[in-house]
Amino acid sequence: MVPIAVKVYKGGVVKLPASVRREAGIEEGDVLLVSVKDGRVILTPKKAVDPLNRFSSELGGIDEDEVFEQGLRAARAVNWRPE
Repeated sequence: MVPIAVKVYKGGVVKLPASVRREAGIEEGDVLLVSVKDGRVILTPKKAVDPLNRFSSELGGIDEDEVFEQGLRAARAVNWRPE
């Protein structure tokens, strides 16, 4: 993709063009991780780095938090302790 100029508005608001959002798979309400490397601002959709979110559609709507809690309860039931 060819670089596109965007403006920083009051309060640090930056509007991402629709073409950028589409190409990056960014949707309204998504959380972006912001980092700076070598003077460049990098925006990464959190779902791109969260392995549970990455596969959630393949899991058929499984509630990952509930699965985690069930695992904790099972570990506690057998009195498991990490080494």
